Parts: sequence; structure tokens; C-alpha cells
Amino acid sequence: MSTFPLRLPDDLRERASAQAEAVGVSLNHYIAVAVASRVGAQAEAERYFAKRASRVTAGRAKKLLAKAGRRTHPRSGDRLDQD
Repeated sequence: MSTFPLRLPDDLRERASAQAEAVGVSLNHYIAVAVASRVGAQAEAERYFAKRASRVTAGRAKKLLAKAGRRTHPRSGDRLDQD
């Protein structure tokens, strides 16, 4: 395991410390768990989108994009107000 000096804004550190204390863990452990959670979520998102991308064929995607917006009109409520 390695150490890493971390700079946090005072208000963020205070809130993180309070939350860590509320669940009964050290601030170091709380931050490590938060980072691990975010890293895991990012890895899962990358895996999900890579799997989706592997099912796409360029020709089919280009056909769908070419059709987008042709011969269609906005549905009611789709228009943006012009200010």
C-alpha cells in the first residue's frame, strides 16, 4: 500500500470527516472507499459501453444517422422557445 498526500478544500474535508465519523470509520478509510467506488463505477461503465460498441456495425450506424430528421416533424412539445 502506498501513501498519497491529498489536498482537499476545508469545507469538503469537514463534511467528509463528519460523514466518516457518523459511520464509524477513519477519514482515510472513508476516502479510500469513496475512490474505490468511483473507480469501480467507471470500470463498469467502460465495460458496458465497450460491449455495446462491439455489437455495432459502421454501415448500419451510418444508415440510421442518415435517416435521422428526414421527413419527420417535431412532435408537440419538442420545439424550443425562441427568445
